[in-house]
Order: sequence, then structure tokens, then C-alpha cells
Amino acid sequence: MTDDQPDDARRAFLFQCGEGDLFAVSLDRNAANIPASICDAVWRLRDAFPLGVQEAMPISMAPEPVLRGIEADGYFVWRRGSIHGTSQ
Repeated sequence: MTDDQPDDARRAFLFQCGEGDLFAVSLDRNAANIPASICDAVWRLRDAFPLGVQEAMPISMAPEPVLRGIEADGYFVWRRGSIHGTSQ
């Protein structure tokens, strides 16, 4: 992260389950805290980005649900096309 990012921004990582429509965000670059049981392939790192209330997401989603999932579970998982992601 750079000095011009707000203090609340944290480095987050966007993952995709194989080539499917299941995605996750975690603060762990290795996705070690995302349950492997929910992905029938391998979690593939797609992007690294600053995660914060004022930061633009690399996906079409507001950051608040992702931040809540990270705070509650350490990760946030959703399926492409779903309006609401889940933390599980």
C-alpha cells in the first residue's frame, strides 16, 4: 500500500475458485483462512487491492459487506451474480 491511501485501508486479496463463479476476499495472501471445503477446485489469487470504506473495489460490490465479513470471519465469499455475498 502507498502513503496516499487512507489509514483504514488494508491490503486485501481477491480469489476465484478455479475458473468458476465463486469468489473470496481475504487479508491472507495464501487464502489459508478461506475454507477449502466450499471450493471444489483451488482458490486462485486474482488481485491485490487496498480494502477500506473509501477505496474502490476491483469488483462491482460496495466494500461494507466485505469489511463486515473480514471482521467477523477473516474472509468474505460470494457467488458471481448474487446480490449479497456471505461470510461462509
